[in-house]
Amino acid sequence: MANRLAQEIEKILSGVVGDFIARATLKKNCELIGKTTDTIEPTDLPLLAEKIEKSVSFFSGKEVGTEVSRMIREIAP
Repeated sequence: MANRLAQEIEKILSGVVGDFIARATLKKNCELIGKTTDTIEPTDLPLLAEKIEKSVSFFSGKEVGTEVSRMIREIAP
């Protein structure tokens, strides 16, 4: 995965759900917004954060999902 944004998001997710689930979650949610892990851009972060929040909240609870979403939105371009 060459995209710096994808690497940072995966790192955030890995701390919460583990490496394997982090990669799968990122990949699937990128697809949901019409992107890949190689093509996401800073302008995609708000929508991607929203989608990932829902996924993480389902498995890890609303508080965790909200925090992950906040961290993703704050990634500097």
